[in-house]
Order: sequence, then structure tokens, then C-alpha cells
Amino acid sequence: MSIDYSQGRYRVFNTNGIAIGTIDEDEFVRKDSRIIYRIDGAEVYTLNGDLLAFIDGNIAMTPNGQKLFSIQPE
Repeated sequence: MSIDYSQGRYRVFNTNGIAIGTIDEDEFVRKDSRIIYRIDGAEVYTLNGDLLAFIDGNIAMTPNGQKLFSIQPE
């Protein structure tokens, strides 16, 4: 079951635990005002529509098993 990110605010962290962006009641990860990822259900895409990762719990993992980022509620 995927999370509906349009219902809250979230912080996004890279694999080193450094904040790289936010989700603000929509399906986009933004760094400052620039969109860097789009989330559709449990899938993460580039702005060009390329599938990057799948979200399981609060972790986005690439198809080859590498952690892309984690998501935490604010």
C-alpha cells in the first residue's frame, strides 16, 4: 500500500541522512523550488518520466536494490 503524499508534508533524505528535499502536499520532491522527482503511488520518476525507484515503507529503492532516498513526515 502506498502513501498519499498529498495529505501532508515530508522531508526527503539521501543515503547519508542529509536532507535533499521536501514533499509539500503533492507528489513532487522539491529542492528549494526546483522539482527533482515525481512520485506516483509507490513509484519514483525523473521529470522525463523515467522510472527510478519503488517506495517500500519510507525507503525508495532502485530496481537493482540500491537505496535512492528515504521519506520522513515533518
